[in-house]
Amino acid sequence: MTQRTKRTVITSTVFVLVIGYALLLWRGPWWLDGAHLRERGLQPADGVVITGFRTTLVALGAGAVAALGLWYTHRNHKLAQRQFEQTQEQFKLTQEQFAHTQKKDRDQASLTREGQVTERYVEAIKLLASDRIAERLGGIYSLERIMNDSNRDKGTIVEVLAAFIRENARIASEPFETPIGYVAPEDVQAAFTVLVRREVQDGENVVLLPYVDLRGVTLRGGRFDNLVLGGARFDRGMFWDVSLTGANLTSVNFSNVTFHGGSLSGSVLYFADFQHAHLSDIDMDGSVLQSVNFKEAVLHGCSMRDVDLQNAVIDQTVIVDCATLSPEDLAKAKIRNVTHIPDRLISDPAVIQRLVECGREQDSADSSEAEPRA
Repeated sequence: MTQRTKRTVITSTVFVLVIGYALLLWRGPWWLDGAHLRERGLQPADGVVITGFRTTLVALGAGAVAALGLWYTHRNHKLAQRQFEQTQEQFKLTQEQFAHTQKKDRDQASLTREGQVTERYVEAIKLLASDRIAERLGGIYSLERIMNDSNRDKGTIVEVLAAFIRENARIASEPFETPIGYVAPEDVQAAFTVLVRREVQDGENVVLLPYVDLRGVTLRGGRFDNLVLGGARFDRGMFWDVSLTGANLTSVNFSNVTFHGGSLSGSVLYFADFQHAHLSDIDMDGSVLQSVNFKEAVLHGCSMRDVDLQNAVIDQTVIVDCATLSPEDLAKAKIRNVTHIPDRLISDPAVIQRLVECGREQDSADSSEAEPRA
């Protein structure tokens, strides 16, 4: 049945029912009880019957209308609920489609970005292999930019820069002196600067740079976190506010280095060489300075609380305003020749005793060298 035919049938049925109801109101009493009702000259008793019948019929009609209204309301409510559920399903489907589209867009953007990063990375690597210093510097700073933009490539770039330094800054096999005014090569300086100013994350692998030639580097700020620099040479370098906290610096050459500010707190510096170095306002608390050579070095205003100076060489060393250096820690060092030590330390019995012991050891060593060989 078509919608139009259905509407016609419903309209006709309603019309018939209305006509039938009207006829019942008009002639119903006589149809049901015509034998007892007069057609003319109605009596009060007839009026009571007719009025009661019509009142009942009106009440039934009102009830039917009310029931029909309730049914219609319920039907509309169910229809509205069904439409609402359909709308919700459509909205959910739209959301899923939107989320799927977003994911596809993100995946496509990620692929595009990864492709761009790969292209930039390949170009930067090519520049690193160039014979021209300007192009090598461009490659180094391009890698730094990629490292900051792409966290997943950070570890690879750090390893590439470390390999570049190991390859281009090898320590010569023969001992040599570093001339005054020596400056590190620009590309090595740039690569190392990028490494020390990167943001180190928890769980990041250590960077191996043992026995590299980093003489004459200049650093302003940065951290040596996760760097293994055992045996490296930094002589005649300059460091301002650089943190070497917790770094492995065993046997590192810091001779003639200028340190200002920053930190060596907690660093391991076994056998490090600070000969002729100038260290000022540095936090050295808790540093392991066993067998470190401070010959002719200047320590000015350094915090040296709980340092381990076991067998450290204090020879013509100038110690100024290092208020946290305790006599007990200093008394573990090898104090030789003319050394400038604050009065509060030089007058301590433990330091005086250590000075006497070191003087005897020095005299014995000098006597042994003076004896003619058989």
